Amino acid sequence: MASSTRLRLRERKDAAPPPPPWLVLVVDDDEQVHSMTQVLLRDFSFEGRGFEMISAHSVGEAMDVLHRRPDIPVALLDVVMESPDSGLRLVRLVRDELDNHDIRIILRTGQPGEAPEREVVVAYDVNDYKAKSELTAQKLFTALVGALRAWRDIDTINRLNRQLLDSN
Repeated sequence: MASSTRLRLRERKDAAPPPPPWLVLVVDDDEQVHSMTQVLLRDFSFEGRGFEMISAHSVGEAMDVLHRRPDIPVALLDVVMESPDSGLRLVRLVRDELDNHDIRIILRTGQPGEAPEREVVVAYDVNDYKAKSELTAQKLFTALVGALRAWRDIDTINRLNRQLLDSN
């Protein structure tokens, strides 16, 4: 085996593993929304990391996922699922019951009349509100990047606070 081939093999072994993908929880009762979101996420990357979608089709499924994975940075959440306010109830459960204020929640609704944007963003601890009819691939990408940057900053602050507490 030539020495340059051995060197390349050694470099591959020494190379750092690729960073894990960004996790995105999609909560929607419409399977087509999950399928389309999965297709879009395959083409996205941010900071050298791709995206991995985790699906939930109901409030109960979403709560199960978030109990197991409180480290998910972003949720794309439908408002109208089992009931006209399912998504809004889930926001309250995540923030109050799970005490998860780190996850960035982007509401996506196909029925904005059921949950008027101005009222919802004031009354609920959500980070963005998008009508499905207006959510292009580019707008979804922009919303996800903004949410991930905010989550990354929150995660850094939390980590530094833990280090400070540990050192005291």
